[in-house]
Amino acid sequence: MLQIPIITINTWKCDGNYRVRMLAMASQLKNLAPGIIACQECFFSEEGEADTLHYLAGKLKMNYAFFPGRFKKRFFENNWVESYSGLGILSKYPIKSTEHFQLPIVADDDDRKAMKTIIALPDGSNLAITNLHLTHLKDVVAGRILQAIEVAEVALRGRGNKYNLVCGDFNAEPGSKELTSFMKTAKAIDCYIAGNGPEPRYSVTSQYYDHKHVCIDHIFSLPLPGKKDYPQFVNSGVVLNNVDSESGVYPSDHFGIATTLVI
Repeated sequence: MLQIPIITINTWKCDGNYRVRMLAMASQLKNLAPGIIACQECFFSEEGEADTLHYLAGKLKMNYAFFPGRFKKRFFENNWVESYSGLGILSKYPIKSTEHFQLPIVADDDDRKAMKTIIALPDGSNLAITNLHLTHLKDVVAGRILQAIEVAEVALRGRGNKYNLVCGDFNAEPGSKELTSFMKTAKAIDCYIAGNGPEPRYSVTSQYYDHKHVCIDHIFSLPLPGKKDYPQFVNSGVVLNNVDSESGVYPSDHFGIATTLVI
């Protein structure tokens, strides 16, 4: 039996004290010893000589796949730099392939994408992990539902992989119309619940957002191929939620959501 810890984390672009936050994030992730990490808002700028995913991959000695998105000038270390805020997968196991796709367009937020990565596991099986970041706009629930359903349909395609996970920043809480629509379409379970994660769970708190204690970051699993059964998950929880002892900063404005896949 093999246990594979999995984490999803929104890395908060270049905001806050970026270099110090990256040190804290790498340190806490190293202590957690994850097998796979899905990252959103991965900052990349040649001008700023910054690359979140490459940095974390080096510190954690993991393989990685990066998909750039949301290109624009951002204020970083007292300069405006051209940069991306993309999606990424970190894996201690070989990455076999990655594809990406456009999500349904929402007015005023038209560059939302998702990526699907195939990872070779030690038992010879494949894990497909679809990583996403749905629109953050509050008043576009219908648009976010369309994006969530599109992700579900992409995850359902190519079901030759034994394990099929979908994770990321859904900008939607448990029980919301967006998540209900996604789970119904994908026939998915919430891995946090399946792995007996403690409640209440928060991935965004008042540390950075006033009056907000919600969980908008999630990990889901589709059924095993050709079955109604699901993989086993254990040790779900909220992670990356501690202030760094040296710098006094959190790794991100989001906490991470974790679970462990048992194969």
